[in-house]
Amino acid sequence: LFFFIAFIIAIVVYNGSSLIATRWLHVETLSSYQVSYSIALMGVMIGLKWIGGLYKGAVNGFEHQVWSNIYSVVINSFKFIGGFLLVKYISQEPSSYFEYQLVVGVFELLIIQNKVYSLFPKSQSFIYPSLKRLKKIMPFALSVAYTSVLWIVLTQVDKLLLSHLLPLKEYGYFTLVAVVSSGMMALSSPIGTAIQPRLTSLISQNKIQEMESLYRKGTQFVAVIGFSVAGTVAVFSKELLFAWTGDMQAAVWASPILFWYALGNGLLMVLAFQYFLQFAYGNLKYHVKGNTYFGVVQIVMMIWAVYTYGALGAAITWFSLQLIFLLFWPAYIHGKFAPGLHKNWISVDILPVMVSSSIILSFIKAININILAYTRIEIFAILTSIGLVVLVVNAMVAVDVRKIILKKVVHAK
Repeated sequence: LFFFIAFIIAIVVYNGSSLIATRWLHVETLSSYQVSYSIALMGVMIGLKWIGGLYKGAVNGFEHQVWSNIYSVVINSFKFIGGFLLVKYISQEPSSYFEYQLVVGVFELLIIQNKVYSLFPKSQSFIYPSLKRLKKIMPFALSVAYTSVLWIVLTQVDKLLLSHLLPLKEYGYFTLVAVVSSGMMALSSPIGTAIQPRLTSLISQNKIQEMESLYRKGTQFVAVIGFSVAGTVAVFSKELLFAWTGDMQAAVWASPILFWYALGNGLLMVLAFQYFLQFAYGNLKYHVKGNTYFGVVQIVMMIWAVYTYGALGAAITWFSLQLIFLLFWPAYIHGKFAPGLHKNWISVDILPVMVSSSIILSFIKAININILAYTRIEIFAILTSIGLVVLVVNAMVAVDVRKIILKKVVHAK
């Protein structure tokens, strides 16, 4: 089933690549063939990624998160560091970059496929399809599939519209914002990946108090990391973009947009936990309904914002919608699955870390250090130091995180 869907995705993107290059994108300097060929390669990579998602889910289901994280680090190093070296020293052609990414994607799929089948009992030399088992999990699986597709639409509608409205150069600037924002989310995803199967396991054993304790600790850890990174990226967005690209024009254009996307993604990191709770109970009814209703509102608002105010309007709208969602939706979900949890979740686990991040970053910004006067490497070092300061303060503010750190320190002594 996954291979069939992957094949359809690859064929559709491949056949539509020329149309996208000539009718949708505003290509100014690149040849339409280069753009079309690159899009066709993207279609194949999307298909590979789709199949890889199945295998990654299996690895996480076996709770081999350590292997999964090491695998992700190695593969992403080849993708991004290798891609950077390719562009810098070998070829600046877009097609060369995407050909390299396709090769890495093939190896990525083969490695994780081999890992999955090594985890199955040795007696099962071949796994046969079972319609009976498929029917049993189909309602839950379709719920996950539906919300996943909806999530893709919600998170990509602004990028899709802006790819048509903006010249390719400015859309390249906007892509910097998207890459930084998605990179922030990558910091919190390993925590979610680790605790999600554990929450399910505890619920299956009827250890509800332990489950809620883990749920709150996980929220605090993500809040400590997420708000530290999101706050630092937002407040020093121009400095970060200049240090990364060396292009002041790109930094000035993209920094106001990154400010709002960074804050919105910081909220999104903790918003994910209400989904983890529903997933652990195997009941996505409310998730489907809530995301459908809210999704319609978000799509309409994002379309209005993009066509009325452009990229900056999309960024502000994105942040505002995540804030509204955080204020109302988790309370409803906690009331359904964990009555009595929400008050402490919001007032103890999230709010103190949010306030501490705001205070320390406002204080550092008020010092008015001319960070742009330093070299790009020095700017990275300064921003990293600022982020670490915020991280340490947040860790001391978060109750459970502070207890764990102090316990480790005492134990070490």
